[in-house]
Amino acid sequence: MGLRYIKAPNTIVQKDKTAKKSDNIKYKLIYLQRRTMEKAPLISIVIPARVQNSQPLVDILHCLERQTFQDFEVIIVCDRFFSHLEWEILQYLLSIKTKIASKIRLFSHFNSDFTPKSAWGASYVRNFGILQAKGEFIQLFDDDNRFDPNYLDTALKLYKEKKNELKSEVVMTPSLYYRDTPNIQNQGFSKYNYRLARPQINFLSPDQDLAQIQMFSGNGVFANAKLMQTTLYDEQIARIAEDLDFTYRLHKKGAKILTFANLKIQHFEREKNILEQAWIWTPLSAEQKIKNIFIRHKKHANWAQFLIFILRSSRGIALWLSIKALYYGQSQKFPILMGIWKGYCKGWKTIFSR
Repeated sequence: MGLRYIKAPNTIVQKDKTAKKSDNIKYKLIYLQRRTMEKAPLISIVIPARVQNSQPLVDILHCLERQTFQDFEVIIVCDRFFSHLEWEILQYLLSIKTKIASKIRLFSHFNSDFTPKSAWGASYVRNFGILQAKGEFIQLFDDDNRFDPNYLDTALKLYKEKKNELKSEVVMTPSLYYRDTPNIQNQGFSKYNYRLARPQINFLSPDQDLAQIQMFSGNGVFANAKLMQTTLYDEQIARIAEDLDFTYRLHKKGAKILTFANLKIQHFEREKNILEQAWIWTPLSAEQKIKNIFIRHKKHANWAQFLIFILRSSRGIALWLSIKALYYGQSQKFPILMGIWKGYCKGWKTIFSR
């Protein structure tokens, strides 16, 4: 069915002079521009979204509708190329499916200088959203996150309490649960094991309300906007452990990275096989993972840790992932194997590059 009129609330509609009279579309929605708020919101919520399916995005907006704290804006960065019709439909859906349409600032290649790069540009997408933020604080979510109505209220109260107590800038991270189960996916990492080239997992004990960690992998970081905007994600680490690097650099700036038992996010990610869990399910992901390990050591390891990695750990990791690829890779085992060693060679190049 043709779209005759699409005029969503709080949008700018421009007449399409190129359309023929016989067209069903009389007016074309050029872009979505929400009304400028009278004052800056306290919290800017940044959500990267590929929007292959709009339902996850609608679901997280429903979570935000129900928040007891409502002084926020929602920045959605659409990380793919849309056709004009897809873009119009998305804007229309968001305007009628949520009660917080006036809080949404929607960005894509249609209405900004954002340019989708590939599925491997997570750092770039988050940085774009972070730099658009008008709030005093930034809350990062992914569109597969779900949380209770008091989430933002709790995060803000904990931030103020811990900043006053620690006399330091703090970065809040949640307990990340697998879907709606009691299984905890992530409560951060206490430190990075440079010898094994992997972070040391942290789990809170039953009597712990919080813990100080060095890095966090996943969704839900809450921090001062200026701190985030002056740190940003390293776009050289486009994806795969880019959040480890980001939070660790916040830690090195002197911020206290805290994870909390009562700050909970349900992570509705899809089921993953063994290679997906190891981030080597495609040749490109395998290449990126190995290369990122080299970059991380170059940036953050001391000379002794770096030497151990170069002389021993780097080859061991590549060999171990190669065994996994050969055993579980099925028809993709050899392309994935090539990706691993391509990343290994590129990793060595990064060691000697400036």
